[in-house]
Amino acid sequence: MRVIGRSLGFLRAGASLHDGEAWFLGAIRPPALLSHAVVEFADREAVRALESFPYDDDLRDLLPYVLDAHGPGSRASVMKDPDTRHARQAKRAAGVFYTPSDVAEYIAREALGDADQEAECPRVLDPACGSGVFLKATLDLTRRRRPDLNRPDFAERSLYGIDVSPLAIEAACFVLLHECLGGGRVAGDGPSPWSRWHRLRCNLCTADALTFEVVPSHQDDSNVLARLRARLDDEYVPPSDDGLASEGATTLFQSDQRALGRMFPALSPGADIVIGNPPYARIGPRSDAAALAQRFASLSSGNTAGSDIFPLFIEMMWRLSRPGRSSSGMVVPLSLACSRRPQMVAVRKAIRASGGRWRFAFFDREPHALFGEEVKTRNTIALRRERSGDASGAAIETGPLRRWTSRQRPRLFDTVEFTPIENDGLSIGSGIPKLAGEESARVFGRLARRTARLRDMCSSIGSCLPEEVSCRRGQASVFVAGTAYNFLNVFRPHCKLPDQRAPWSSSKVIALGFTDEDEATRGFALLSSRISYWLWRVNEDGFHVTRSFLTELPFNDRIFNEADRAALTGLGSRLWGEVQTRQIVSINGDRQTVAYRPDASEGVRDEIDALLLGALDISPSFLEYLQEFTCTAANLGERRESHPRLALFAR
Repeated sequence: MRVIGRSLGFLRAGASLHDGEAWFLGAIRPPALLSHAVVEFADREAVRALESFPYDDDLRDLLPYVLDAHGPGSRASVMKDPDTRHARQAKRAAGVFYTPSDVAEYIAREALGDADQEAECPRVLDPACGSGVFLKATLDLTRRRRPDLNRPDFAERSLYGIDVSPLAIEAACFVLLHECLGGGRVAGDGPSPWSRWHRLRCNLCTADALTFEVVPSHQDDSNVLARLRARLDDEYVPPSDDGLASEGATTLFQSDQRALGRMFPALSPGADIVIGNPPYARIGPRSDAAALAQRFASLSSGNTAGSDIFPLFIEMMWRLSRPGRSSSGMVVPLSLACSRRPQMVAVRKAIRASGGRWRFAFFDREPHALFGEEVKTRNTIALRRERSGDASGAAIETGPLRRWTSRQRPRLFDTVEFTPIENDGLSIGSGIPKLAGEESARVFGRLARRTARLRDMCSSIGSCLPEEVSCRRGQASVFVAGTAYNFLNVFRPHCKLPDQRAPWSSSKVIALGFTDEDEATRGFALLSSRISYWLWRVNEDGFHVTRSFLTELPFNDRIFNEADRAALTGLGSRLWGEVQTRQIVSINGDRQTVAYRPDASEGVRDEIDALLLGALDISPSFLEYLQEFTCTAANLGERRESHPRLALFAR
């Protein structure tokens, strides 16, 4: 109360907690005042702490994070103050990562832009609202578009939130109050801040969003809510056992009601907009696990307790929205797009079946992460729009896996573009491809329909420790490291390092066996190609290299004629000979790894890619796309000719 009043200029510097409470209550007099129990010394200490930071526009922007119910709990805060370790552990256990303001603003902007333009005040629901970052972003954007906006009226009519944390709900209400009173309210102008707070509180519910659904209702509680808000303007309304207030509605505001319209009458037909950032945690044991499995397609694979929560919130993008005229947006982990776990396969199939227009933007965690350096996650922003008359199957648009630096962050969301992917015969059950441009979508669609697989030329597929690689000299083998970034680390059996000062890494590498040396050399060439790297970035998470990805590559040496097969063997031999001269040794945790950069021999890779494109019947012009793609991925947008290292490699 005191922070809000001081920030808005209604309280002077040095105002006491009693002053803050008096401003907040106005003429309302509850039966007991909490701050009366605050002794004078504690009041002075609290005021001293509350005056230690500036009350400026930055505080307004940071208010949802200042009121974080968990308190500070980042890596940095734990290092500075070990007492914040508990808050950090609690956040991680609950999967709570508060959304950066620019992420919330981007999602809110896209959802509002997709909203039904006939709805002057679209009803916006955040089913995991936390301290109100998305609701604040929606109000901010609407205020900028409509300078004459009546903020309190808009917030009461349009902004709704659900969260399992009572403290988060209280904080969200104060964040919205701050925004609503920021329009120039003076003393005596309209309801007191206390009344405004409680009017807004009618739109916020402490409950489990998983229990709600849009169901037909013959009971209209809107008049009950209107009468309650009218009473709140000038009198103290005591809470009841049923929820916020009695007012003759025995079930209004109860958190055990599954019908969304019983909690929020205005949302009885569903929300116009559903946005948010759900928890990134496991569901855990629940007494209603069987009921959830019946309602949510992403739980159809069983093991509810071990399943992730966020796919259920993805389903809320259509399950809690208004059929035929809604828009939605969520920021979730990248695993939505590329994980092959049964739950992720199920939710992607549900997305396809849900209809509407879906757009997906993907964000890497290096060199900078969407949620900041304190929370290193790879993310997907999923956007959905539904209109009556949409085709039965969803239309899918996608984008590349984005990398950026902190200096690029201010314009990051202005550069997001989407590419439609082909619907004909292309299922997203196995993954949502991360594509940029129509040409890449056409090539990917063609490759996705091919039946050839790299596994068909392998005599064995397994794994081994790095120290065992040198023991396999003379064997027809190719090895691939289990992680990658700017290139796939593909290599043949190599000698022991001349200056080995540390033991080998204990992380296993993937080992592919072939029938003879020439076949292994061709396998090395195919895996070192830019097409393989591009497909890895398109299909995977930008870090892990899985055995299934390698063996499912849609080509092998059998697609080449005899002359091209011989040429590919020669190119693979040349490439391995050249990359060995640029061996990269890394020491991490006193253990060493070795990498071989294929971009050290760009000319040879050009020839390999040209041969492969010809065998796949793909236009030779796609080679230029691949060259630019690998350069941009490695250098965050810098072209090859402008980057000294790559220019040197090209020469």
